[in-house]
Amino acid sequence: MAEAVHRELIVPSDTAYLAQVRKAVLDVLGRSVFQPSVVHLISLAVDEAVANVMEHAYSHSGERVKKEIQIVLDADPERFEILIRDSGQRFDPAILPDVDIREHVRKGKKGGLGVFLMRKIMDEVNYSFKQGTHNELQMIKYVDNRG
Repeated sequence: MAEAVHRELIVPSDTAYLAQVRKAVLDVLGRSVFQPSVVHLISLAVDEAVANVMEHAYSHSGERVKKEIQIVLDADPERFEILIRDSGQRFDPAILPDVDIREHVRKGKKGGLGVFLMRKIMDEVNYSFKQGTHNELQMIKYVDNRG
């Protein structure tokens, strides 16, 4: 990739739109220098992050409220960055403890690995909350130039 790629999209908080988000991510990453296996992993981390917002950020008292999610994608020869903004309930993934994956599997748990995967795949996972405005999740993956 000779130049930076920037893409923004706004989608409803409905998992039916995950395919649209995935397509945008793969389009941006397809013009990057990441290896295909890394592209797949980054796409998985983004899927998990956006799905978590769609499934949890706007559920109040058991009632699903449909709102929008803003997604900003940036890639350049050094890194891929995604910002996910929503105006739903505040949730900081940093408060979740690390998952003991062996114990998780031993207990037969099927869900609850989204934040774990995001942390393992991405180089940085940063959360911020702008009071009265929005939640923002920033994830960054750096290009490994070691070969």
